[in-house]
Amino acid sequence: MSGGLDGSVAPLFEIESPHRLVLNTPAVIALENAFRLFEKTGQDLNNFDVCIAERRKEDGEDEDGVDTIGIAFSAKLPPGQKGLGNASRLGRSIMYIASRATGEILREQGSR
Repeated sequence: MSGGLDGSVAPLFEIESPHRLVLNTPAVIALENAFRLFEKTGQDLNNFDVCIAERRKEDGEDEDGVDTIGIAFSAKLPPGQKGLGNASRLGRSIMYIASRATGEILREQGSR
């Protein structure tokens, strides 16, 4: 990673090799903050996949018109179950939206 870059301009992560992923500091802080909030839901993390993604204002992905980080805890479907949506009997999906510059959680989306 390039040292000294502002977290709002630096990439969220870099894949240095197939076995190494480097996250920038705001992304790590955002993951920690999102995990702490997720823990409060009382849901079992083992029943979820976690996805982190850039949300870019120019792509219209963030309604507030700022670049943010999305951390989604997506409920897995039980074996053999098919479907769409944000809930299964294993849990309810939730997304935390964080500042790209600081990692502070700005809001959450989804249901619990």
